Amino acid sequence: MAKIFYSPRIKQIIDFMSAYYDEHDCFPKLDEIGKALNLTKQRVGILLKNAEKLKLIKSDNVFMRKYMLTKHIKNSKLKVNNYYEL
Repeated sequence: MAKIFYSPRIKQIIDFMSAYYDEHDCFPKLDEIGKALNLTKQRVGILLKNAEKLKLIKSDNVFMRKYMLTKHIKNSKLKVNNYYEL
């Protein structure tokens, strides 16, 4: 069993994606997330992979906006700064 750390950075990204979607009616690209949160594109990619393993987002390639939030994101029971077994 692998353990995944739900970091505050992942929560920041999820919150940013949610706010961005409300404003623009689409999800942000990796570089848009990186610029907004002052992270490298590579670091954003790693954090999003972890978020995907935690089932917070799903991966798709819709006009290069690769990641989208899952429906149950609002009522997520996950707590930040915890490790979760998959």
